[in-house]
Amino acid sequence: MEAAGKPQEKTEDPGDAALASPTDPMHEIVDRVRHITRENERLFQRLIEGERRFRGLAKAVWKVQEDERRRLARELHDGLGQTLTALTNQLERLQQKLGERDAAELASRLADSVEMARLALNESRELSRLLRPPVLDDLGLEAALSWLARTLEQRAGLRVELTLSGLAERLDPDLETLVFRLVQEALTNVLRHAGADRVQVAVSRAGGLLELRISDGGRGFDPDATLVGGEAATGLGLRGMRDRLELFGGRLEIVSAPGQGTLISAAVPLLEAP
Repeated sequence: MEAAGKPQEKTEDPGDAALASPTDPMHEIVDRVRHITRENERLFQRLIEGERRFRGLAKAVWKVQEDERRRLARELHDGLGQTLTALTNQLERLQQKLGERDAAELASRLADSVEMARLALNESRELSRLLRPPVLDDLGLEAALSWLARTLEQRAGLRVELTLSGLAERLDPDLETLVFRLVQEALTNVLRHAGADRVQVAVSRAGGLLELRISDGGRGFDPDATLVGGEAATGLGLRGMRDRLELFGGRLEIVSAPGQGTLISAAVPLLEAP
């Protein structure tokens, strides 16, 4: 018989031993889950890094395209434009020297040549400005948008009602180019597809964002179907606008329906000029 005061020995629970065993199935499952979690974290970091590199590459390609536009515009203006100017001047001098005794047919043909040279000169200048308007580089976004509005009203009869706020100071050049191209693309879509003769464009600073709103009362469309690939030209243009905005951390929203006009809203983080 055991002594009355002797403490009893602790009996080990078989379940506790099983949990502590490294060969326990639950232990293996926990290790697998931890391993999968670590692998997922590494893959996620690689995905983020890959997306960051892709955005950087896409922005670099976009900048190369804009630089090429700038170069082509300069060559059109300085090269072809100067040649056509010289040709026009030469034809006008010949026209002035043409005497009354010269044949009327020759005078008529010379007048036609002068007119064709003038038309070619005007078209080359217009192409140069559309490729890359010098006013955007020289005077900034506000002046460039005002020029674009005047040009579309004069050439296409589209009345562009501009509301610009906070653009007196220059912005980051890439951001100015981005917003100008967005407005240009949106107005081109209005001309081609909306059937509207008036459009409202508002660009303003709001905190750390540059906000853009473009609205028209045209025929409208289904944004979801178009972005997926419905109407080729419009869909491509809208997807291009959305993709360019995303490169700068911005977002694009489109509200439209057949017969109810269109509202395009965009916001992009504001980058100050260096």
